[in-house]
Amino acid sequence: MKSKMSLLPKMAVNNIRKNGSTYFPYIGVSIFAMFTYFVFDLILKNDIMHTLPKAVYAAVLVTIGFGLLGIIMVPFLYYTNSFLIKRRKKELGLYSILGMEKKHIGIMMFWESLMVYGIVMAGAIILGLLFSKLIFLLLLNLAGLPVEADFSVSPRAVLDALVFYAFITGLNLFVNLVQVGKARPVELMSESKKGEKEPKHIGLMTVLGLLLLGWGYYLAIFSKLDSMIFTDFFFAVFLVILGTYFLFTSGSIALLRFLKKRKKYYYRADNFVTVSGMLYRMKKSAASLSNICVFATMVMITVICTLSVWLCTDSIIQLSYPRTFKVTFLGKQDETALRTELESIADENGVVLEDYLGYSYVGVSVYKENHLFRVCREEDKYDYANQYSIKLMDLNAYNRMEGTAVTLEPGEALIFSTGSNWGYDRVFFGEYEYQVKEELMQCKVHRKAPGDEFNCWYLAVLPTEEDMTRVAEVFGVNAVENRLTEIEVNPRGESEAVDAFSRETEERLMEKEKYGGCMDYREDIQDLEGMYGGLLFIGIFFGAIFLICLLIIMYYKQITEGFEDQKNFEIMQKVGMSDEEIRKTIRKQILLVFALPLAGAVLHTLVGMKMVIVLMAAIRCVEVTLMLGCTGAVCVVFAVLYGICYKRTSTTYYRIVKQMA
Repeated sequence: MKSKMSLLPKMAVNNIRKNGSTYFPYIGVSIFAMFTYFVFDLILKNDIMHTLPKAVYAAVLVTIGFGLLGIIMVPFLYYTNSFLIKRRKKELGLYSILGMEKKHIGIMMFWESLMVYGIVMAGAIILGLLFSKLIFLLLLNLAGLPVEADFSVSPRAVLDALVFYAFITGLNLFVNLVQVGKARPVELMSESKKGEKEPKHIGLMTVLGLLLLGWGYYLAIFSKLDSMIFTDFFFAVFLVILGTYFLFTSGSIALLRFLKKRKKYYYRADNFVTVSGMLYRMKKSAASLSNICVFATMVMITVICTLSVWLCTDSIIQLSYPRTFKVTFLGKQDETALRTELESIADENGVVLEDYLGYSYVGVSVYKENHLFRVCREEDKYDYANQYSIKLMDLNAYNRMEGTAVTLEPGEALIFSTGSNWGYDRVFFGEYEYQVKEELMQCKVHRKAPGDEFNCWYLAVLPTEEDMTRVAEVFGVNAVENRLTEIEVNPRGESEAVDAFSRETEERLMEKEKYGGCMDYREDIQDLEGMYGGLLFIGIFFGAIFLICLLIIMYYKQITEGFEDQKNFEIMQKVGMSDEEIRKTIRKQILLVFALPLAGAVLHTLVGMKMVIVLMAAIRCVEVTLMLGCTGAVCVVFAVLYGICYKRTSTTYYRIVKQMA
């Protein structure tokens, strides 16, 4: 008994070595998964992420990414383990037939799991220690944080990784032991050849899949940027994933059954073998194909969003902060005198003021109904989509700001929207009606961005101050008491010089009557850059993770089908098909099967981009043309990469099949 127990660890080592084609990819992807988990945890537990004020956004994003990573890794490693145990069942059944007891098989499997655990954690921790500082510096660089910061290794992060993978290993081992323990030796011998059972109620599931997919597409295409947008997004994703699964598991089989019933089409040499082969293949691999489709979509969407944010960062910042420094006063002010004083302070500190803008206005909050602006009521409180702010400006103030000589007749107005166009020839402010003489397409106060609906506001230019006062009263605002004068500039110079200019400006102007305050947005811009840098970091990592998940599913799928098709390949030869005909048929089947997830992923991505564009507008990424260009480029590059991966993994399939040919 003692000698038998001591033999089990040796058998475990030998089993891992002999099943290298299935074990080594599993070990490799597990090392990558735990390396990523370990690095994220190391970064989060580094002191600098909680001491540097500007690191808060990066820390929050890494925390969210760390949580999502843990959620993704558990089902994915469980899923890859299912491929592994399926390939091993014939071998384990043989051990049982040869007289090995189930408890000894269980102990042997425990040793296998323990050895894999040791290899994976050793590899993940070594790689983490080697590359974590480099990845940490990448995050700091992308987030605009000091790259000379020290990096420390937290023992707690090592413990977290060990415990997390121990949980996954224990879960997989428990499931494997239950499957092997419940099955009889004969069932284990034939289990590896079993495909997935054909689903019941194929017609109903196909219709349900189409409805779910259509519902998800509808939400993606027609959703608007309001309080329900994030709920709609996650619900749409859920519907599309569920619809994809139903269509791959039932819709594909329904289509092949339809082709099989068309006798003129089916009873041809190429079509007969291809359709029957694909029907068999779809029965047993539809779940894998739906997973490939979903992961492919996730890869493309992640890369598109990451690339778009990276390319649009300057545009986002410029849209959020047209100028970096602003001074505010209550009431009308002598803008010429204020400009002279600001320029004097700038000269004293060696700073140049660029893009100067001075203007006065009255701000009001409104509720919009078509071409009517009215007071917000109690029932409008949560209808954020139709709540706007308007800057009311008299004609003299507008001409002074723009350097123009525009004229307005009584009852006429100019209107400017920072988002989509106004589109009406009239505008109502409560009961007061004005003809829109011109809808302005540009304005010095703010850049026009039609996609920026979430942050949209209006500028209304009225003929006189009396008009402005009358309209402001409609919304309960006293124009005299609430009029603001703002001066915006971009101070250029050394950072210390600009700091001195900002401090001195505030010190000198705060003594003036009706001083409102100074706003220096440089720190806010740095925070914004840090947040988007953190998003880019998360996007890079998750794009790589989803791609690895996709590749490993493709690889295991080819291995599984290769072993299952060995016997089919031999039968085809016996019934008279030439080797070239068999190769051509199998190549056609595999190509069609792998083209389906790619086509589905591209379709999901193209439809989903409508919602992605809406969501990106929430962070003021509104360069729609650029995002569509990124979408096209990413789809093409991914299709090429997918084809290369398909070619490499299919080589493994052919090599396995040829062993029996």
